[in-house]
Amino acid sequence: MNENVYESICFQIISYAGTAKSCFLEAIEEAKTGSDYISLLKEGNDAFQKASEIHHQALQKDTNRELELGLLLMHAETILSSAETIRDLANTIIMLIEKK
Repeated sequence: MNENVYESICFQIISYAGTAKSCFLEAIEEAKTGSDYISLLKEGNDAFQKASEIHHQALQKDTNRELELGLLLMHAETILSSAETIRDLANTIIMLIEKK
C-alpha cells in the first residue's frame, strides 16, 4: 500500500475521533452549566460515525492484505476507542446532571 494512503487513513481516523472526543467532553461541560449540549453531542456522534466508517474501510483493506499494521494505525485505533468510551460516559454523566 502506498504510504500516503496509509497515513491518510490513519490521520482521518485520528482527526474525526479526536473531534468526537472533544465534542463529548465539551457537552459535559455545557450540561454542567445548564447550557445547550445537544448540538455538541450530535456533532460528536457525526464525527465518531465518520471515524468508524474510515476504520471499517481500513479493516476491509487489512482483510484483503492491502493495509500494513503500524504504530500510527494502532494510535488511531486507540483514539477511536477512547472516543467511544467518552461518548458512553458523557451520555451517562449528562443524564445524572439532568436528574439533579
